[in-house]
Amino acid sequence: CGALWMLRRGKSRPYSYPGDAIPAEQQLKQQAKFEPGPKRSLKAGWRPKAEEQPEEDLLPHKVAGQQVWVFDHSAGALMVVDQEEPSFDPVANPNSGDRLFRAARLAAWKGKDEPAKETKPASDPLEAARQGFAFYQKIQCDDGQWAGDYGGPHFLLPGFVIAAYITGGLTKTMPAPYWSAAEVYLRNHQQADGGWGTHLESPSTMFCSALNYVALRLVGAPADDPACVKGRAFIHKHGGALYTAPWTKFWLTFLGVYDYRGLAPVPPELFLLPSWFPVHPGRFWCHCRMVYLPVCYLYGRRFAYDAAADPLTAALRRELYLPGTEYSKIDWHNHMFSIADIDNYSPVHWFMKVAERIFAMYEWSIGPWKFLRDPALRFAEEYMHAEDMETNYLTIGPVSKAFHIVTAWVAAGGEKDALA
Repeated sequence: CGALWMLRRGKSRPYSYPGDAIPAEQQLKQQAKFEPGPKRSLKAGWRPKAEEQPEEDLLPHKVAGQQVWVFDHSAGALMVVDQEEPSFDPVANPNSGDRLFRAARLAAWKGKDEPAKETKPASDPLEAARQGFAFYQKIQCDDGQWAGDYGGPHFLLPGFVIAAYITGGLTKTMPAPYWSAAEVYLRNHQQADGGWGTHLESPSTMFCSALNYVALRLVGAPADDPACVKGRAFIHKHGGALYTAPWTKFWLTFLGVYDYRGLAPVPPELFLLPSWFPVHPGRFWCHCRMVYLPVCYLYGRRFAYDAAADPLTAALRRELYLPGTEYSKIDWHNHMFSIADIDNYSPVHWFMKVAERIFAMYEWSIGPWKFLRDPALRFAEEYMHAEDMETNYLTIGPVSKAFHIVTAWVAAGGEKDALA
């Protein structure tokens, strides 16, 4: 506790205080840059569908507030449009603005006003409010909700792609049109330098460039595809996957294309500490805690997809690292804290590095001790199940949800079934 007080410099701040704003002279200066011109369009046939309650007892609670999309090329008049969907140009605006969903709702409007009726600019605040109400009345869902797009971060979709690939293959999880649409999204948000930003308007980062490159390969893009060539060049320019961010390294490790020895340890034993202890995960920020939970479970079990036996993931073991690098000879321990300069926005504190080195000694030299590891894993598994039941299997957010897909599959014996 004295060391933590010293790190806080005696100031009255919570232990999870993220730090003050970065001084202007140290802030990253890059900006997102996209190739000009419209990008790929989705195939016609996508339409939103009213949510339906699942079969009895499938979920612990009723569903509410979902935005459900289905692909039906024979839907005719039910399509959003009767041709390819509207084109997307990230140079003009990298945010989709829910245009497809809004177009579908306007097309389905059955009120007295024409769905595409043009409105004149409001002449006073009251008229502006009335026009706003009229518009939102038209896009309201049939069950009373207003559905919205959960978009922006580029570290969400790759998690679901990797989770689906690990747990049995993409098309066994969802039909092929969904993954084709995912490929369109991945291609459209690739930037001129070959990378992907952390979010829609972010400059390219190693964090999301490595994640989205892997996702693009897993959904079917070949290694010699121009988008993959550009993406790989960006990754290599910044040191390869050894210099990407921790969350990316977690996903790459579970996919079997990165090694556990190159991770900063995530021991599940921290959950066995007294709840008052400063570094007990229960004292973490909620999203941090609920990502730590499934990650520490997989880390504690050392789960990894058998990448060597799969030609695609075996190829990724070569593609993600600098040319000439032998995967089996990488000094993983020395890259525990390696990160590209463009991603090193908040360098790891020396005290944290010392703590992680101690944890690494426990993980790889003197432990892990079964009498601690086993109850910690049981606690994590029970905690994840409780989180699933409480949130109707949504979890607190899409990052943890993608991890939960893998942890639930591993806990249910899916890994053994896959090897059988």
